[in-house]
Amino acid sequence: MRNDARRRETEGRGTRGQAHTLEAFVAATILLASIVFSLQVTAVTPLTASTSSQHIENQQEAVATGVLAAAAKNGTLKPTLLYVNNSTGRFHGNTFDGMYVSGGPPTALGWTLDDAFHERGIAFNLYVHHLTSDRTIRRETVVRMGGPSDNAVSARRTVTLYDDDVLYAADGTETTHTLTDSTTFYAADRHPGPLYNVVEVEVVVWRM
Repeated sequence: MRNDARRRETEGRGTRGQAHTLEAFVAATILLASIVFSLQVTAVTPLTASTSSQHIENQQEAVATGVLAAAAKNGTLKPTLLYVNNSTGRFHGNTFDGMYVSGGPPTALGWTLDDAFHERGIAFNLYVHHLTSDRTIRRETVVRMGGPSDNAVSARRTVTLYDDDVLYAADGTETTHTLTDSTTFYAADRHPGPLYNVVEVEVVVWRM
């Protein structure tokens, strides 16, 4: 009798031990699965979104760089800088406080920027950086469609202006007013001889 009791007690302990071992194994498996799932959520998802966003920004920067390069090559970049009313010193067209706010100016460069960005739901600002008479850099705003977001990118292109460069009329034709004749042009004559000023055109783009 005593031997049977001891045997049943021993078997009971073995069964309980196996049950505890199984419970521990299941708990460990659940814990491990939870850790793996958490690592996947925190490591993969944000990285994928960040990589995609960076890819889009790189594309936008490349397009902006290409637009400026093409405009400089085909001769449509400088005319936009000279698309200025000689009487007021402001750019022609429907502007707000001297700036275009609903798209690019009515020039070849402006139309190209609209095609490349505005019509695709991408906002852009256009600036001209130039050296002033007191040797400081001033930024002239040509287009301002809003405040750039954190994911904005930019592209720049240097343009040389000369004394005999002429201003353009509202219809896009050349006028008889040269830069040296104009007293209202936004950039000053900073160099002796035929060189007038060296400016830097900047396009800032971002998703709206």
